[in-house]
Parts: sequence; C-alpha cells; structure tokens
Amino acid sequence: MADQIDYDSPVPYYSQLKQILLEKIHQEVWKVGEALPTQVELCDQYGVSKAVVRQALKSLEDEGRITQRRGKVACVAEPKISGRLLQNLSGTFQDMIELGYYPTTKIIKNHLVPANPKVAQRMGIPEGTQVIELERLRFIKEEPFVIIVSYLPYTLCPEILHVDLTGKSLLEELKNQYGIVLTSSKRSIEAVIATEYEAKLLNVKKGAPLLLFTSASLMRGGEPVGTTEALFRGDRAKFDVEVGQINDIE
Repeated sequence: MADQIDYDSPVPYYSQLKQILLEKIHQEVWKVGEALPTQVELCDQYGVSKAVVRQALKSLEDEGRITQRRGKVACVAEPKISGRLLQNLSGTFQDMIELGYYPTTKIIKNHLVPANPKVAQRMGIPEGTQVIELERLRFIKEEPFVIIVSYLPYTLCPEILHVDLTGKSLLEELKNQYGIVLTSSKRSIEAVIATEYEAKLLNVKKGAPLLLFTSASLMRGGEPVGTTEALFRGDRAKFDVEVGQINDIE
C-alpha cells in the first residue's frame, strides 16, 4: 500500500491515513506498547491537518488497535484475542490454550443458590431449584479478560462445590469426574455495557463495551448440564465465525 495520502482519491484523508498506520502496525514498524509518531509529526509527514490525524487515531482506538495516553501519545495495543465459541463445544480455558495463551483463573464465587427465573428457563428446571453458581475471572498475561458465571444442577455434580478450579477446565472436570460430555449447546452473543461491579473486575471503566456470550448446554439424552454467561472485554476479544458454501440467492 502507498505510504502517502492520495489527495485526488475519493477516500477521505483520515481513512487513508488510518490504513497507512494500520499497515505499519501489521508490519511491526511499531511493536505492542511502542508509541506512534506524535500528532504534529504525522501532520508533517503526511501533509494533513490535526483534525484528520485525530480522526484516524480515534478510529484506530475505537477498533482496539491503539491506546491513547495522557498527553495524546498513541501506542500500539495488544491484539484482540480471537475466539471460536460459537462453533465448537470446548470452553474458554481450552480455547485459550489452543490459541497459545495460558490463562490464570480467580474463583469469585462457588456456592449454592436458588435458580432465578432466567437460569431456570435456560436449564429447563423449576424456579428455585438449588443450583451451583460458579463465578470465575480469567486473566491473560496478568490482565483480566473475561468474567464467567456458570450454573450447574447441584444433583448432577455436587462435589464441584469443593473442587479447586483455579487451574482447571470446568468441562474437563465434569467429563473426568462425572462422565458428563456436552452433546449440544444453544448459544448467543450480544453487546452490553459494563456495570460498576463488572468494570471493577475487568479493570475497565463503568459503561465500557463488553461482549456477553450466553450458552445453555445439554448432555446425551437431552438432560441439561447448565448455563453459562461469559462477559468478555470488548477491547480485547473478537469472535470468528466460519461458514460453508452459500448458495446464490435468486
């Protein structure tokens, strides 16, 4: 790609500058954590106004490509972590390991609660049924990445209350200790904003964008295994969806 602004192009100047900077980030001209040139330097180098530079940097920041510190210094951000949670039955722990990350886990809650209407509906059980609520905070490179809240039938796996899941996969524990294997799962994903509680755990501002991933899983025979809500930081996560051939629409 050209390393200069095409003043005759119909493409807005800020968009051209954004693509130039993005290409340099991909080429690791600036590595993660390193500073980009200042706004004044970018203005001089590419012959554009400060407004154009600010708009290009704001767009890169909104996409999680850079962070802008005090004094308007822009630095390359950590790349977003790609997930495939819409396409397979593995959990976040195994997915992260397969992607080359080694997550650490902090257990926030592991106790019995009565199923609220939402949880009861997802699990196909009467409201008020005793379920295990397991809340975990996962870290990647010592940075909080996702809050995972799982609800499990107490009668199905009571000993989970006493298992230390700090360095374990819940799905692997269910399989190894109880012979429970997921056979299907209904899943959804939506954009939400962080509550004060969630923001504190994830080290983001209240109202920051999050990705809420919800699943309700079944084992062989259609018996419910549980339901999970996972709240991913919007600035650190993305989800890839792969589809097969699509027939032409006539």
